[in-house]
Amino acid sequence: MTTSALKRRSFLQGSLLAAAVIGSAPVAAAEAAKPKFDESFDVIVVGSGIAGTMAALSAADKGANVLMIEKMSRLGGTSRISGLNFACVGSPAQKAKGVKDTPEQLASDMYKVSGNMGDYEKALEMAKNTARAEAFMAQRGVKWDGRLLKLGGHSQPRVLVSEGDGAGLLNALWTYMKGLKNVTVRTHVKADEVLFNDKGVAVGVKVREKYFFDTPETDDNENKTGVEKRIEAKKGVIFATGGYARDKAFRSSEVPFLAGVATTTNPGATAGALKILVNAGAQPMHLSLFRFAYPLPTEDMIWGMMVDPATGRRFINEGLTRNALAQAVLLKRLQNGDKKPFIIYDEKSLGKFHNLNRVQRSLNGLNGIDGTMVKYDNLSELCKAFGADPKIVEDELVKYNAMILEGKDAQFDKPLERSGRKVEALDLKGPLFAMVINPRLNYTPGGIRTDLQGRAIALKDGKPIEGLYVVGEASGGLHGQERMTGCSMPECAVFGMIAGESAAQRKSI
Repeated sequence: MTTSALKRRSFLQGSLLAAAVIGSAPVAAAEAAKPKFDESFDVIVVGSGIAGTMAALSAADKGANVLMIEKMSRLGGTSRISGLNFACVGSPAQKAKGVKDTPEQLASDMYKVSGNMGDYEKALEMAKNTARAEAFMAQRGVKWDGRLLKLGGHSQPRVLVSEGDGAGLLNALWTYMKGLKNVTVRTHVKADEVLFNDKGVAVGVKVREKYFFDTPETDDNENKTGVEKRIEAKKGVIFATGGYARDKAFRSSEVPFLAGVATTTNPGATAGALKILVNAGAQPMHLSLFRFAYPLPTEDMIWGMMVDPATGRRFINEGLTRNALAQAVLLKRLQNGDKKPFIIYDEKSLGKFHNLNRVQRSLNGLNGIDGTMVKYDNLSELCKAFGADPKIVEDELVKYNAMILEGKDAQFDKPLERSGRKVEALDLKGPLFAMVINPRLNYTPGGIRTDLQGRAIALKDGKPIEGLYVVGEASGGLHGQERMTGCSMPECAVFGMIAGESAAQRKSI
């Protein structure tokens, strides 16, 4: 071969190699842009409370291969230790009792309680699907205890109570879930990041497996346990991670007086997941709102008389809404040297409670922080336990009883009827029952803004983020200034169900 021929051949080879390199560059770049995954599912559900469980079940029902992950050592989150009372329009219980109710009535009730800050359209969508969610759960083993309650704020009797409260309801659904071949459940798995493709579609989650939770105060920032893994979600990622009531630093940065308020929520209820979603471009909303709860149902405060131990005097309308009660109690504690007010009942008033199970738990010392109710033989014994002057307290009770018998609370205008039951005078002969009233921050209304399918809304343009869903307490905006009692469960159940269906029906990436 001649020297010129060799040069020509060398030139052609170089040219072809260059062309190959140039031609493959966009392909290589595109390949590099695609997330690399260790494992693949159709739908990934982050969180295992009622919202996550319903999302996983509904996605599986539509044929999706589902992974449900939970960062804690056991499933259920705060749902597991909640009552999960379920406001439902059109339930079999309503039909059996001839109750005429509509989704519009429930949505209107919720909006009134929300302080005009709730989302009526979303409340209506929830209300329209409560009967469908009830049927979905009942078909999968959930049982109700037979009661149909008209709780505070509701214009109709519509609230169902599950057998075994939250734990009983979830155990029924998990038992059904165990029989499904297309649902995988893993604990000790913490989500760290939402993964996107080059089109901005959520396509997976970066997680840490073999993760062990530490403490709410430090876990999100300091806990480095676990083995990193990237898991693909071909159809969608659903965050059902609950609220952030345990995150004292975060909640007090929004509302300073919440720093020292107690909570009995799941220890894992921190702001970590919320921050992940904000980093993913989702819009947070209503983070400065709050909702208090008590060991006893707020609706049942009305049957007793509340006392400031520092003065021995009644100081409040016991029939106020939960947030109004909480703010009055916390203000009183600021004024009286942080002495916790207490409430007095007799045996007859305890019998009026809508949830006698919670009464019994309190009497047995099983109702959490400041949740124990004590029986006293007489008023003197009771007042000694709470550090109050028995003569002053007795004087207050006599005045209180006189107003009740006259049919009007001239002091604080407490309504003297609720759910068809009348407030009655308290029997001072005893026995008497009392417990401190210490509001708990057990629900955070703030979270990620979503649409009616549960899709996260992007902060930058107000449009849904494809492939990313947020449901339950992790979402925000539905309830506004105050969530109506019995409406957390339907929010979680309905939008968990809708998000699961929506994600499963998306085209695979």
